[in-house]
Amino acid sequence: MIRNFAGTFAEPHSLSLELDVSHGGWRTDLNYFKRELCRYVMRKALPKLRRGGLCSRDQRVMTLVAEQGEGGMHNVGRSDAPAEVLIRAHRAGVVLSALPFTMLVSLVLAGFLASTHWGVVESRVLLFWLGVVSLVNLARIVLALAYRKIMPQPEHSLPWERLSLFGALLAGVAWGAGAYLLFVEQSVAHQAMLAFVIAGLCAGAVATMSAHILSVAGFIVLATLPLLYRFAGSAQELATPMTVMLALFILMLLPTSARFYGNLNDMLRERYVRQCLQRRETARSAVLELVASGAPLKQVLERVVREAEEERPASRVGILLLDDGGRCLRVGAAPSLPEEYRQALDDLRPGADMGPCGVAAFEKRRFIAEDLSGHPDWVSGRQAVMHFGLAACWSEPVVATDGSVLGVLAVFHAQPHKPDEEELEWVENMSRLASIAIERGRASETTRLAALVYQNSSEAMIVTDARGRVLAVNAAFSEHTGWTSEAIIGSLAEALVFDVGNDQAAKALRSAVLANGRWQGELECRRLDGGAFPAWVTIDSIGGDDGRVSRRVILLSDMTEKKEADALIWSQANYDSLTGMPNRRLFVDRLLHAIKSARRDRHQVAVFVVDLDRFKAVNETLGHRHGDILLVEAARRLRACLRDSDTVARLAADEFAIAMGELPSVTVIGRICEEIISSFNRPFKLGDEEVFVSASIGISVFPDDATDAEALLGHAEQAMYAAKQGGRNRFSFFTRGMQEAALHRARMLKDLRHAVSHNQFSLHYQPIVDLADGRIRKAEALLRWQRPCGDMVDPAQFVPLAEESGLIHEIGAWVFREATERLRIWRARYDHRFQVSINKSPLELLAATREGMDVVEQLALSGLAGEGVAIEITEGVLVDPASNINDTLLRLRDAGVQVAIDDFGTGYSSLAYLKRFDIDYLKIDKSFIRNLEADASDLVLAEAIIVMAHKLGFKVIAEGVESEAQRDILCQIGCDYAQGYLFSRPVPADDFDLLLQRESALSGARLTTIEGGLAKRRQGGGS
Repeated sequence: MIRNFAGTFAEPHSLSLELDVSHGGWRTDLNYFKRELCRYVMRKALPKLRRGGLCSRDQRVMTLVAEQGEGGMHNVGRSDAPAEVLIRAHRAGVVLSALPFTMLVSLVLAGFLASTHWGVVESRVLLFWLGVVSLVNLARIVLALAYRKIMPQPEHSLPWERLSLFGALLAGVAWGAGAYLLFVEQSVAHQAMLAFVIAGLCAGAVATMSAHILSVAGFIVLATLPLLYRFAGSAQELATPMTVMLALFILMLLPTSARFYGNLNDMLRERYVRQCLQRRETARSAVLELVASGAPLKQVLERVVREAEEERPASRVGILLLDDGGRCLRVGAAPSLPEEYRQALDDLRPGADMGPCGVAAFEKRRFIAEDLSGHPDWVSGRQAVMHFGLAACWSEPVVATDGSVLGVLAVFHAQPHKPDEEELEWVENMSRLASIAIERGRASETTRLAALVYQNSSEAMIVTDARGRVLAVNAAFSEHTGWTSEAIIGSLAEALVFDVGNDQAAKALRSAVLANGRWQGELECRRLDGGAFPAWVTIDSIGGDDGRVSRRVILLSDMTEKKEADALIWSQANYDSLTGMPNRRLFVDRLLHAIKSARRDRHQVAVFVVDLDRFKAVNETLGHRHGDILLVEAARRLRACLRDSDTVARLAADEFAIAMGELPSVTVIGRICEEIISSFNRPFKLGDEEVFVSASIGISVFPDDATDAEALLGHAEQAMYAAKQGGRNRFSFFTRGMQEAALHRARMLKDLRHAVSHNQFSLHYQPIVDLADGRIRKAEALLRWQRPCGDMVDPAQFVPLAEESGLIHEIGAWVFREATERLRIWRARYDHRFQVSINKSPLELLAATREGMDVVEQLALSGLAGEGVAIEITEGVLVDPASNINDTLLRLRDAGVQVAIDDFGTGYSSLAYLKRFDIDYLKIDKSFIRNLEADASDLVLAEAIIVMAHKLGFKVIAEGVESEAQRDILCQIGCDYAQGYLFSRPVPADDFDLLLQRESALSGARLTTIEGGLAKRRQGGGS
């Protein structure tokens, strides 16, 4: 049924009417239609209100509701839909929302009637009628669902009204047909039951479809007229009484529905009027209360505007404030106006041709612009106003009690509109309310602001008379100095608080204050306990009514924290926080001074760059705390080896620099370097740990190597790198060859970056042959770089550079993608067990252990099985104490990826490392294979490696096989695989594809070079 149909007015200041229609758990939100119902009701009720003698103000409220509705104009420029169309939309929504209840009742009663008439009326008639009722209900369900989904606009509701009416008429036709078909003349009981069922349905229609009078009337007529017709023609005794009773009952439904409408209108009218009156008084009280409480002026003005717009929803109100000089108007409050128009109104100058607001402020009179499009005196601003959808503007000056103009109250409309007397009275009342708010707000705000500034300022303030005697102090002054107001009032501020210094400085200060009325500068201020603090003091003079100085205001800003912060900032900017040594910035500054002195006195300056060897391993194995202890001790030892006049600085993590001026001779440099190296050769005690860390030193000399500080430092760093490459724990002087090597390295790095971004790399593949049958089972992917000029760059030159610069990660990712893409093709085309070996830099694997960028994730992206890829690493990765390589190897094993140790025998070759890790292949370095025929020791070593690998479960791949004799020997000593120029040089992918294609075409036949080797092997085995 209809619940809470009339609306809810629980909140005394709320004008929202809530319509809640629910049937069997269905709930329809009709907030839009309820507002328009309010408009319609109040428009119809307005003549009754006027006849009832309501006051003119209440009549204006009702007129407003009838014209604009409760929602008002939500957007400037919007035109509301006609009330009749909105009511139609509401009716359609209510009728369709009542569908669940009516459908349920219809189906239940239809089933009940069918069951009671079964056997009395022909079954096919009953079934036909039940089908008709069900189809009608189905059609109404489809209609309701479509309506709920689309939610049409009010101006588009007429088709929905017709459809809802059509649905109700269909239901009436269905039940009228039932009344006609189910009428059984021989059964009085069935006649009576049918009559009362139809009457009950009509009563339900009044409740569920009363929002649409045509639906109710149509349903009643179509549902009951056939039954009345059958009653009238029946010869039964009860036919006439039943006809009269049913007709009387139906005739009572229409007055009942009309009474329902009347009660609804009366209730809405009474409650809405009461709310309007209460809201108006509440709004005025709220504004005055904000003013009395000292709320900010902007907040008060926004409240005035909001209350005005709620009373006149069709209006958009703005309050413009005149600045102190009376030169321009600024927006004080206009929340409903477009932001762009508010910006346009800012800085509007009063004038005779500056539009309604400018004229009202300039001439201090009301100005009404009924139609802005035809306004003759505002050509410059007319187009801008029309652009924002504003068609009319009424401007009322806001006048203070002394007659001065405070601002302008502007009322805008979306359509041309001339105000009547009631609207002009409303504008005038709002202007008076704004005047009260502005005057009191400004006065209280000024007073409050002054008091707040004085009492809550973080700066100490003293107010004295013209002679300097203290009249008042604020809380900040007492907090900074310890002097209470009782202790200092009446005393001379200069005598108690300030330490001006000598008499001459005091006289200069007094003279400046007397001459200019103002002074500022830094002074020492005394505290009550005898202490002092630096302060920035400002003295201002205030004149009295007679023009003489009556007061002086002294502001004190404590500079203690600022000076400490400046000192801390300078220290942090110039000194290393760990060692306390100068940093790079201060070192360069001191080096510049040393160079200037050396240039003037014609002597030399030496620059040392000292780098700790293997510091990274200590830092990562023992932790950063031990690393910090090591750096502090290293700094102490450096300082002990030098003169007090020398500068020692920490440039980076483990890199130090020394500037040594006034050298007697260059030979002293070597002695100092040897002393530094000797001091570092002693063990470093780090808590319970004892470590050995050496030093590599690079030296450059002014003016022989460079004449500016940055160049000297750079050359010394180059010399230090040369010392490291020479074996560490030594020193090296800068030479021109180092400079050329550095330039070559910089050019190479630039070209390498360009090669990465322009895809100048390619992959060549070298076959790996199974010595058991001579077939190509694997291939090693080898990176090649060809410059645009055609030159090939040796990987031994650019790979270390890529590792140093970090480009190796991007290059390695590209290699993996390219190799796996080729592998996918070859496995599908030739051999599903074919495998490609990919070299991985130690840096790539170490980065994978720390950052998760490992081969397993790359392999998952490629979509290949793990056994198709073998990763080649060097022995150095296994013995790096800082790496967590075992976790990576375990992940590779779980993914099916195999691992090969490349160049085995040239590095650490430790069985302990091989035993700890999951390794699949050992690749014997070509240096062992090269002399396999002539050198018996190489043969013994190769055979020992193969035997050891097989015992540990590894397979062996021999690199650099260039002759058939080498291949035969490897076969004899049990080597598993071989690669080298004997089989093929590294070739591009397309050429390697031809190798695989030819081998596949031979149907398992060996390549020519392999066949001879295998034949000899068989002969050797036979002999």
